Amino acid sequence: MTATDRAHHAEALPAAGYFRSEAEPRGGLDAGWFFGAYVVAVMALPSNLTIPALGAAGQPSSVIGLIALVWWIGAQLNRSSATLAPAQPVRRALLVFAVAVLASYVAATTRPIEALELSGADRGLLQIASLLGVALLASDGLVGLRRMESPLRLLVFLGGVVGVIGILQFATGAALVDVIQIPGLSPNTDLTSVYDRGGFNRAAGTSIHPLEFGVLLSMVLPLALHFAILDTHRSLVLRWFPVAAIAIAVPITVSRSAVLAVVVVLVIVLPTWPRVRRRVAYGAIGALLVFVYVAIPGMLGTLTRLFTGISDDGSARSRTDSYALAWEFIEKHPFFGRGFSTFLPQYRILDNQYLGLLIELGVIGTAAFVGLLVVVMRTAVLSRRGSADPRTRSLAQALLALVAAAACGFATFDAFGFPQVTAALFLGIGAIGALSNTMRQESLLSAPIGPSASAAGERAAGRPAGRRTSGPS
Repeated sequence: MTATDRAHHAEALPAAGYFRSEAEPRGGLDAGWFFGAYVVAVMALPSNLTIPALGAAGQPSSVIGLIALVWWIGAQLNRSSATLAPAQPVRRALLVFAVAVLASYVAATTRPIEALELSGADRGLLQIASLLGVALLASDGLVGLRRMESPLRLLVFLGGVVGVIGILQFATGAALVDVIQIPGLSPNTDLTSVYDRGGFNRAAGTSIHPLEFGVLLSMVLPLALHFAILDTHRSLVLRWFPVAAIAIAVPITVSRSAVLAVVVVLVIVLPTWPRVRRRVAYGAIGALLVFVYVAIPGMLGTLTRLFTGISDDGSARSRTDSYALAWEFIEKHPFFGRGFSTFLPQYRILDNQYLGLLIELGVIGTAAFVGLLVVVMRTAVLSRRGSADPRTRSLAQALLALVAAAACGFATFDAFGFPQVTAALFLGIGAIGALSNTMRQESLLSAPIGPSASAAGERAAGRPAGRRTSGPS
């Protein structure tokens, strides 16, 4: 295919201002830079800093997400930049989940509701809108492997940085991040970055709680491994620094959820590696356990008791004791729920987001969210199978592990109450959608020029193919 033919073939592809080919000159605001700012807002800023005038909904990352949604909707209103056709599974699943949340909001506002619950419903609607904006814009705006990996690489680097902060918090017992001051932002709550469990300091980094910190780092781990292995143009220190920092920081969160998330990540990632690399990984895991055993006496025993002594653990009993209460709420509004974010923390801490979704979104909304996770993970699997490029295959598997780790974590804590974990999840969802879109564009651009290719291009652009005038029907 000549350069001219390829250019003509590309005309059939949707092309928003942020939906450009890798070779196209950059101009205006690029989605890669936009998501770089988003990652900084999520990872580097303490979670309690907000824009005072906006209250609890004024976290910088939430505002950026809402801007992303406006940007994406604006692109869809322009026929030359719309990306809704052809249908894309991740985008479709996101929009179904959005409709389910809107239905729960209507259910909340049409029943007798207290002012605090109504405020929670409004705040929850803005939260979901922000997360959807991130996922939708990332899906359509990070097309191209290079553009897609840029914010993900920054996410990994900042994961390493906050991992080091967590290690320092563990060692010193000081919060450290409480001294961060950003003009225009103010804390809406006191950020307690060091907790205690089993006689150990539990680091929380820039997160609300050590539980969120541990799960967040576990979600970043597969991406850190991806870049450490494949970014061979960078130095060994830069490549492996995030992996080492995360590997040390996760155990010191003393979190059962974080340990489970790491296990999920390793189960998904390790079998795809060559045998030699797997052996090295097993040796590294063993060395890490020895290091933790020697450097932090009693830590391995404490982590083990989180599982062996689960029947005597207060947080575990709290989860199981919540089932009867949760069922009472579910029975009152079984289909659309009582409204997202209306089951307030003062009612009960469920430590199970799926149970919370059954209460707030009902069976329909919970099924939409679980369906979203299933569609996203299936898309990642298909992207890996459909590519012969080692880098694409590795990235697809890493993103699959990220989403799977989050899905596991949702069963062990109220994840939508923790902004960093949900932000990382929906950015990962958007990246999987972008990977699928990238592969579709590459397949269309590499297809031979001919009637069938032209018809495929027209269908990709949302136009009906030329009508057949002869031949069998």
